Amino acid sequence: MPTLRINAPSRSIACLAIPSLAFQCELVEHPGLLGTPVALSDEAHSRVADLTPEARRHGVRAGMTLRDAVELCPTLSILEPRPALVARFARDLVEAMAAVSPLIEEAPAAEGGAGVVFADLRGTEGMYPRLGDLKRAVFAGVPPQLRAQLGVADARFTALRAAYRAEPGAALHVPLAEAPAFLAAESVTHLPLDIDTVERLQLLGIETCGPFAALPRHAVEAQFGLEGGVAWLAASGEDPRPVRPRPWERERVVEHVQAEPPLVSRETVLHALEQMLGRALRQPRARHRFVRLVRLRAETERGALWEREQVLREPLGDRTRLWTLLRSIVEYAVFPGPFSLVTLELAGLTDESGRQHSLFVEQTRRREQLDEMVRHLKVRFGESPLARVVDVEPWHRLPEHRRALLEYDP
Repeated sequence: MPTLRINAPSRSIACLAIPSLAFQCELVEHPGLLGTPVALSDEAHSRVADLTPEARRHGVRAGMTLRDAVELCPTLSILEPRPALVARFARDLVEAMAAVSPLIEEAPAAEGGAGVVFADLRGTEGMYPRLGDLKRAVFAGVPPQLRAQLGVADARFTALRAAYRAEPGAALHVPLAEAPAFLAAESVTHLPLDIDTVERLQLLGIETCGPFAALPRHAVEAQFGLEGGVAWLAASGEDPRPVRPRPWERERVVEHVQAEPPLVSRETVLHALEQMLGRALRQPRARHRFVRLVRLRAETERGALWEREQVLREPLGDRTRLWTLLRSIVEYAVFPGPFSLVTLELAGLTDESGRQHSLFVEQTRRREQLDEMVRHLKVRFGESPLARVVDVEPWHRLPEHRRALLEYDP
């Protein structure tokens, strides 16, 4: 019997983006303001951070003071940002992408920060053979009022720019062969380059990715180093940077407390945390396990957000020691107000329960310390910061081809 084959287009990375997530969250909470002049203030409540097209027609611009904005548009509605609301919607985006792939990454600030999520699609071609299938699966977990945009491509940078250029509520797929032409008009400010490098390129008259990708790669790397080479590949549609999921996201337990009335004193917060810690350690996933990361998150009634994250140098499984750590975090913290919601997360769960020491104490101790340090940094930054040198082509006439650097992963 012949086998049915579905020739799905090549799609390696998906990017879900909501430009100006903080502004979109407020508009979702205030639907009556749609179609009217609205501005979002910055965290200092002094300047315009974002605005609607209706406000822009009155001459209001991002960056101007709120006083000047109101003078230009007396009917302007001003909204204050609520970090807790933004964080809640950002978690919804992560869950929406987790529904289609287990390998997801929240974008760093340089790529949009909250409101941008990447997913590695390798291995999901059979589940989502058509772009429409993938779009429906992702958007099923996103509130339609957020007007999310989905970009799909073979490289990270291409998927990111495709997401920003997609229509709200739509998906845009950029095949590998079309990526260079698609990216040619993109500004070099979007490339993974620092500000000084971008300014140097602009002084040379290179404003977009097209002219930048037309330069010889070896010349770019000679001038701007490894970072320049990565940016050159990104502008050419061959961004080598993979999706780097946080290693502890799947191995975690989470506990919540919804406080009514809100928790006002430090003692009540500590009492709630002590109860949450006990419930978290009693969860089946956490039994007889050790914790590498502790994350605290609390929200006030007015939408302010308080967060603390502690990566442990040594995994802890003892309730007393974990409680001592939590108490020290809370006792010296400054709260933004009474808490209506408190969340405790224990992540990076490991089965480590003891250590076997070697007879060769000194050498083994140094190696264990190095391995432990690398594991700690990997939990903190998502990747190993160390590399080891390996022989690749020892006979090659070019020194740089004789050896290579591989990630050191104990």
